[in-house]
Amino acid sequence: MPHGAWRGGCIAGLWLLPNSLQAACDQEIWQAAFSITQQGATRVGTPELPWSAWSAAWLPFAQQVLDQSAQSILECPEGSMAAVAHGLLAMDEVSEFASYESIKTLHHALQMPPLRDEMSWQDYGMLTSASLFHFMYYKWVNVPQDNDVAETAAEDVTMSPAMLRPHHEFLFRSFIGPFVASGVYDLPMTENSVFFSEAFAFASFCHLHQVDLVAESGVYKGASTEMWSLFAKEVAAVDISLTQEAEQVAERHPNVKLYTGDGRTLLPQLLRQSARAAVFIDGPKGELAIRLALSLCELPQVAFVAIHDMGPYKRELRRLGAFFFSDEDWFQAAYGHLDEPFRQRPELVGGGVMAFFSNSKYVGKK
Repeated sequence: MPHGAWRGGCIAGLWLLPNSLQAACDQEIWQAAFSITQQGATRVGTPELPWSAWSAAWLPFAQQVLDQSAQSILECPEGSMAAVAHGLLAMDEVSEFASYESIKTLHHALQMPPLRDEMSWQDYGMLTSASLFHFMYYKWVNVPQDNDVAETAAEDVTMSPAMLRPHHEFLFRSFIGPFVASGVYDLPMTENSVFFSEAFAFASFCHLHQVDLVAESGVYKGASTEMWSLFAKEVAAVDISLTQEAEQVAERHPNVKLYTGDGRTLLPQLLRQSARAAVFIDGPKGELAIRLALSLCELPQVAFVAIHDMGPYKRELRRLGAFFFSDEDWFQAAYGHLDEPFRQRPELVGGGVMAFFSNSKYVGKK
């Protein structure tokens, strides 16, 4: 493509941005982006116009797209994706891991990309860009729970450290009776839930630390939320969107409180009001979940944090300090039978690998 045509296309890309986005950005931002875009055809990526400057000029538009992703994608998917793609490089300068969160937002917003009645070259271009965002999401943000990947990553980390395993074995032997007698097997089962063996491990560590509060991020239908209600005085469960099933769980259990919002914002606020707490993260997923877990381990009220769906990350999590995984061979050999109800209901796809982090700063205030 001739440089002039490429330059013209870049400038036109600014006017492709959604109407609501154009109205939200002031004239100074528009002028800066327009000026740097005019230079882009021949100079971007050179010392005169580094990629960082190019991305910084687009960053305000990218942030506006992400703030109103549903409306922006509906108005103009091409312009919205262009703004975010151009702004990705600059995002992590504003907030660490912001680029991951941006990829996640676009991935979900583009699940059902709007198409025109007849496919044009713009439609094919949009689908190509959408595919790229989906690739980045599954490659770096939320690695699928693929058995081959998990087994490869777990070759040398499937055993607890020798000094911890005897303590874990004693803990689990001591708590298996109370767990089975708790009524957990009388609760409704649903898809995308934790398995009973995972819940047993989590409840055992709650018992060990005598936690008063279980804080959960990622609720779905509330199956795990209801399990935790049997083992903690209070359960605070957070999700961006609460289902009717989750609300019914709260109605059945007075010690369950539901909160609508982002767990990364709400959990620290809720935990600071607690004396002894455990955290279960089932959303966000992947790298974002790991980062949230490590940040919450800095709070002195938190005894431990468990993250779901961590199979592909086991080697790195062990390096970061994870002390137990729910799929460890010895644990599954001893307690895998707890999951028999799920094996009898193969249509209920669920379970995963739960990773546990302890908190060296935990003080357990009385």
